[in-house]
This record gives sequence, C-alpha cells and structure tokens, in this order.
Amino acid sequence: MGSTLAVALMAKGYPFASIIDRDGKRAVALARAVKCGKAFTEIRDIDRGTELVFITVSDSQIREVASQLASSKKLKFGKLTALHCSGVHSAAVLRPLARKGTAVASLHPVQTFPRDKKPEKLRAKLRGIYYGLDGTELGIKNALRLVADLDGNALIIPANMKPLYHVACVFASSYMAMFLKTIAQIAGKIKMEAPWTEVFGPLMTTSMENAINDASGLSLTGPIMRKDMATLDLHLGAISASAPYLLPLYTIGGIEIARTLKESGHLADSDLHEIIKKFRTHIKSNPSDKPSKVKK
Repeated sequence: MGSTLAVALMAKGYPFASIIDRDGKRAVALARAVKCGKAFTEIRDIDRGTELVFITVSDSQIREVASQLASSKKLKFGKLTALHCSGVHSAAVLRPLARKGTAVASLHPVQTFPRDKKPEKLRAKLRGIYYGLDGTELGIKNALRLVADLDGNALIIPANMKPLYHVACVFASSYMAMFLKTIAQIAGKIKMEAPWTEVFGPLMTTSMENAINDASGLSLTGPIMRKDMATLDLHLGAISASAPYLLPLYTIGGIEIARTLKESGHLADSDLHEIIKKFRTHIKSNPSDKPSKVKK
C-alpha cells in the first residue's frame, strides 16, 4: 500500500525528502521509484525539512513509530502533518505527535494491493476510489487535499466507528475472495468441462448488480427464499459427503440470508427458526473437523 501511494504521489509532483524502512533493500528500491536521494533504516535519520509524513507500517507498530517521531530533535512539529494508512485505527494512535502540535489524520484507501504486483502497475487502482479519513481539523483538511490530488473521494469516518468500517472493508475484500475460492473448490469436485469463471461468472455479476441496486432482500434467490427445505437437505447432504469443511460457511451464510429475508418480510419467524434449527442439527451431527471418508 505504502509503495503504491508513494509512486502515485510522486507522479502528481510530490517531492520525497527521505524514505525509511527497516529493510534497507526495500528502502532503496522505493527511494529509486520516487526519485528520492535519501533512504534509511532508522527513524532518527528522517530529513529535517520533512513537512508530511506517511506512516505505512503494520497496525500494531503505528503508535511506536509515532512516539519515535515525536522524540525527534529535527522535525518542526508545528509545520508537520502526519498520516497513517490503517483502516482499523483512528488518528488517536498518533497522539504523541498531536501533543507536539502536529496535524494528524488517518487516510485509508478502500482498495487492495497485491504484494506480487509492482506499485507502478497498481497506481491505476487508486483512481476514483474512496479514502476513509478522520483526525484533527487541520489533519483532515490536508488529507482532503491529498485525496483530491490522487483523484480519489473522501469519506469522513467517526473515530469510534473505524473498527466497524474496517470490518466492512474486510467483508468486501478477503471474505469476498474466500467465497470465490469456495466456488472454485466446489467446481473442481464437479470436474466441469468449462472454466468455473465462465459458468458462474454471469450469475455472480448479475447477483452483485442486483444486490447493489436493491439491498431490501428482493435480489436474493435460492431455496431459502423459496422456503424449500427439501433442497436445503440435499445441499447439506452433498456438502457433508464431498466437502464437510464447508458446512460452517454454508450454514452461517444461510442463516444470514434467512435473517435478511425475515427482516424484509419474505420469511416468517417460524420459517427463520426452522431453518436455523435445521442448520444447527446438521452441524452437530457432521462436525467439520471429522476426516471425510472417500470411497475408492
């Protein structure tokens, strides 16, 4: 993430005073990518003319990095803006710098950055995306300017809502990818002649469009919507026989579908309770940690 943002900002004319990374090779590589002549492995070596700091370390290290920066004898804190890019933490983790008069903010891009792709290739993925922001008044003001320069959109997130906001991000990225992998695994067991992406791609695309256009539950289809308990039994039996490790995922997803349909008036309380009871009974009788028996 940090490398992609750096390359994008460099392309917009932002000069880099210094690059700091515990890994010297990474520091040198990024410094070259953004045409910066100073690459270091220690925070104490930060350029004294620094006016904007991007902290792109892991979430658990942000507070420590902020404390180290706050102890610097070089920086002019009243003229400094410090940003971190965590989705789960608010700007409060930069309190050591804020106490010194630094404008602080969190600037989290709502996007994923595969580690095996070069920053130059990922830069286009930043165009038009949203950035979750929070911080001090001046920190947010400066962050808004950066978002505009990156051709992005800003979304102010209340500090106490940052963890929940990040949950939504995880559902939209890793959980979505996990569901796609599940489809691929099941398709592999079926041994279909056509690629699973071609078979299920149109269904996924249309379902996504329908869900975005109508979140009321009307876009949902399938046996739960139809209250088809016999088909649910067939599903659960097939999963138990071929991929028992997917039972928890299928049932949890099914319960959430049923809850959504109940809230939108498409299922009665009795229907919801019957579905939940069926799923729970099946899970108890088919624990997913049991080794599956394969008939030869």
